[in-house]
Amino acid sequence: MNPIADIYTGASNGLREVWANKVRTLLSMTGIILGVAALVAMVGIVQGMLGNMRASFERSGGVLRLEVYPREAPESQQHIAGISPGMTWRDIVAIEKAIPLADYVTPIVDMSWESFIANGRRERSMLHGVTPDFAGISNRKLDYGRFIADSDIDAKSPVIVVGSYIAGDLFRNIENVVGQQLRVRGQVYTIIGQFESTASRGFGRSRRGWNYEDRKNYIPATTAMSRYKGDDGVNRIEILASSVEAMPDLMSQINNTLTQTHRGIQDFEIRTQDEQMQELKKLENSFTYSLGGIAGISLIVGGIGIMNVMLASVSERIREIGVRKAIGARGHDIFIQFLAEAVVISILGGLLGLVASVGLLTLAQDLIPQGENISNMPVTAMFYGFLFSSLIGLASGIYPAMRASRLDPIDALRYE
Repeated sequence: MNPIADIYTGASNGLREVWANKVRTLLSMTGIILGVAALVAMVGIVQGMLGNMRASFERSGGVLRLEVYPREAPESQQHIAGISPGMTWRDIVAIEKAIPLADYVTPIVDMSWESFIANGRRERSMLHGVTPDFAGISNRKLDYGRFIADSDIDAKSPVIVVGSYIAGDLFRNIENVVGQQLRVRGQVYTIIGQFESTASRGFGRSRRGWNYEDRKNYIPATTAMSRYKGDDGVNRIEILASSVEAMPDLMSQINNTLTQTHRGIQDFEIRTQDEQMQELKKLENSFTYSLGGIAGISLIVGGIGIMNVMLASVSERIREIGVRKAIGARGHDIFIQFLAEAVVISILGGLLGLVASVGLLTLAQDLIPQGENISNMPVTAMFYGFLFSSLIGLASGIYPAMRASRLDPIDALRYE
């Protein structure tokens, strides 16, 4: 009695049966194919999209970046809140002079969505007023030209640095738009810089249109204040720390400095990127587990389909089982044969599902904005998808195999 030989014989018989019933096998593995493909594709897409968010997070300063936002004064200060000038240009000057731990400091004068006009075309995009330090915080690269300079701030120059969306839509067939002019709210601006596109692949305008970073454009903060705001107010302040170790001291110094410039009123709050990073990790886990769970349910449904097919197969082959037992086949030989059939179906379905997932992820790379960061072969997801499908096949084949192995040969031979 050689167990290995018994397993080999049973598995060989199971493979022959699978091969002899190709259509039934294909239909029974459909659920597994779809389940594996859905699992791997969804996890791969989520990981790619969250990878884009992490990359954007790192480009914008990572954990070294701080943001200061206005807020309502505490209840205890509400009666004197009016003495605070709010967040203004004066805060920027004070931070630059008093806090050496801040490598870069820039105000953000938020103009939100504006209409950009040039060459008889009009497009809506985002406009912000910033200072030269913004380039050090955002770490975005320029394809052509330069970023805003101190001289532009001092002179309140009518210059603009445009993203690839505006450059591509208003100045079609012009690769380098530096020196071109456009209008915003009737004001004429000269383009001095053109950002590199963050989407290296895609279908032209529709791809850029969904790219958030490529729709941002920048003018000198002083120009935004004088032309649109009419005062020196800013919407928020962005700061890049010199090191992680300096963060606690930097936050304390910012708080002390702004408390002075705001005349003791605590109508501001300091936010760190570390909090956003923790939220990003929670979001990643939530998406991965929830979408993976949905796809896992599909695999379970596929396993139920395999069980149904195997039970039907047992009913169809009762006489065959009786004949085999009558000529000497043992119960465990029958068990191994039927179990092998179920496992083969699930393994083949898992492999075909992996192939389908690669095709889906390759398609997603071209159709989803910034999809070039989606891997078409997420190894971990593919491993778990294939492992889960194999286990599902094994589990779904046990009951039909046991039922087949326990058939009485005399009753089986009498079966019509």
